[in-house]
Amino acid sequence: MQQIRFDDSLRTGFAPIDEQHELFLGMLSELGAQIAAGEHRQGVLDAFQGMRLYADGHFTDEEALMAEAGYPELLPHCQLHETFRQMVGELEGRAGEGPGLLSLETLEFLGAWFIGHIQNEDQRFAAFARAGRPA
Repeated sequence: MQQIRFDDSLRTGFAPIDEQHELFLGMLSELGAQIAAGEHRQGVLDAFQGMRLYADGHFTDEEALMAEAGYPELLPHCQLHETFRQMVGELEGRAGEGPGLLSLETLEFLGAWFIGHIQNEDQRFAAFARAGRPA
């Protein structure tokens, strides 16, 4: 799996959100390394549990920030977050069914989805917030 790195193109200007994004990409890279190395299933499951817990906390923080700013696209954004949660849950279930059922390509798809979400959806919110639009 190609190493996914956080870079300036992913910065939203909200330090806590950017730090959480960077943390998640690190978790995803670590999980890819574990799978590539044939790590024990429990280590992979633990990594997925961490990603699921991360997603719950991060999305709660991000959605609260959007609600506070009066972001008009909050509901569709929340629906995208729910889609991501479901994807992580499905992958976690697949990993629990046995070794080899989770491919690096699947993780690359998850990473690409997450990066695309930051570069498009999260950046759209960041532009809205920077413009100081009233709630």
